[in-house]
Amino acid sequence: MSFLRRLMESLAGGGANRHGIQVGDRYVKTDGQYQSMWTVHQIVHFEGIPPHARLVPDQEYHLGYRTISVTALDDPDFYRRVAPGPRPNAPR
Repeated sequence: MSFLRRLMESLAGGGANRHGIQVGDRYVKTDGQYQSMWTVHQIVHFEGIPPHARLVPDQEYHLGYRTISVTALDDPDFYRRVAPGPRPNAPR
């Protein structure tokens, strides 16, 4: 299914509860040369748009976060889900 079609379904409410993305899921960024690893820290909801995932980088946890639409996060052109595992530099 295309990115645009998934986005339209999410806006219509069809993907709001079906995204299947959970806190703790890990993803590798697939676009660009540098493939960084990210972990879902929080799912956030904004009025009128699809849910978003707040991601923290595995290697530089202290550097902040990025917020990505679950629709974009589910698109293999941008991110790919990987097996769960510990974050190397996460605070304990």
